Parts: sequence; structure tokens; C-alpha cells
Amino acid sequence: MTPDQVRATYDEAYARRYDAAFLHAPEYGFRDKTRLELFFLRMLTLQADSWLDVACGTGFFLRHGRGNPNISCTGLDLSPAMLALAREANPEARFIEGDFLAPHPEIEGRFAFTSCMWGAYGLQESVSHVERLVERLSCWTRPGGTVFMPVFDPARFVSLQAHGRLMEPVTLRSPDGTRWSFVEPDGKLHEDVLAPPLEVMRAMFEPAFDSVELNPYPDSPGIPMAALIARGRREQAR
Repeated sequence: MTPDQVRATYDEAYARRYDAAFLHAPEYGFRDKTRLELFFLRMLTLQADSWLDVACGTGFFLRHGRGNPNISCTGLDLSPAMLALAREANPEARFIEGDFLAPHPEIEGRFAFTSCMWGAYGLQESVSHVERLVERLSCWTRPGGTVFMPVFDPARFVSLQAHGRLMEPVTLRSPDGTRWSFVEPDGKLHEDVLAPPLEVMRAMFEPAFDSVELNPYPDSPGIPMAALIARGRREQAR
């Protein structure tokens, strides 16, 4: 999806229903997914003094995912409609309207903890754009810091389809599950979402971090994902 397509999709009406549809809904295991991600976030932010949430959306995770109540929070998002809700939910936080593929030198190397939630990386037009996003996440994280990014598991997409358990709105666009589409009840289409294999995603982070772990989410009929946690941002990438 191009930036203009993202803005058109994540409009005011969409922003207003986003949390109820994707974060609180019991359908497809979305609510369980949210609870698990809040657990990860609270654990990972316990010792952090600063947090950047990239593609922060409505600001839900910034508001509810703090393990350290005194953490300084910043959100970055492309959608003005989503950012308006994020500001309402987090009046003490700083928000930046912009493309996460752009450099943003004013936040370079500033954050102890950086996150990018709900598979926003998959809306890019190419794998090279995903690689650029990973470079940005690494660049904005200070030496010694941590990045958390839930990632799609394409092999489990294929397994769910083979067993007739793939959620109805999802259509696989490639046999290996690395491209898929999602159609919402109102007709909004997330087309050709990217899902590079888990080991490819790990390899993108490894040059800049001391360790990269992948923790698969429990099986559910929803969107299969794993928690990618990159720890120990290096002073210089390998």
C-alpha cells in the first residue's frame, strides 16, 4: 500500500472503530492476541525510560502497555485520524505525523525501547521497504536498547489453510503464505500484505542487535504471528 492508500484506508471512521474491531474483539482470537502483546510490552518496558511506538495507530498500546508508569512515550504514524485519537488517549505523550520509511533524524538513537505493532510492516510495497523499516527501527533505538515487533508467520498461514482453519476474511495470494489479503465487512481491502518468512525477518535485525528471538503466539483461528524481540542494539551494525 502506498502512503496515500494508507491514509485513505485509516480514515476517521476507520480510526473510531479500530480498537473495537481489532483489539477488543473476541472473534479470531484478536482479544487474546492483544492481551498477550500487552504482557510482552509491560515486561519489556519495566526498565525502559523512553518508548517509541512506530505506526502507533490510536495510541492504545502506548496507553495500556507501560510496565514503567514514568516512561516517556512517543508515537509515530502516517494517519492524521489515528493520531487524533492517540493524542486524546495519551495527552502527555509526543506524537509525530510521518512515514516510518523516512529518516526522522530528530529521533535518531533516542529510545530505550521501540515497538511496531499489528503487522504494520506488512503494508509495504516490497520486501526492500520492510528492510528499510527495520533499519529505521534500529536507528531510532539507542545502543543497548530493545525492539519489539510482532511478525506474521507465513508457514502457519499455509498450515491453517490446509486444515480448513484459515479465518474467512483472509485469502492467501502466494502458495507459501508470504502474501495475503484481508477484506473487512465494510469492504475495506488490505491487499497483498507482505509476510516474509520468520527467519528472513530475524536476519533483518541480526546485524544491529546482540540477540533476536522469535516467540510464536498460541494457535488460534486468527492471524498467526510470533513476537520478534531484538535486544542489545549495537553501537555499530555488523
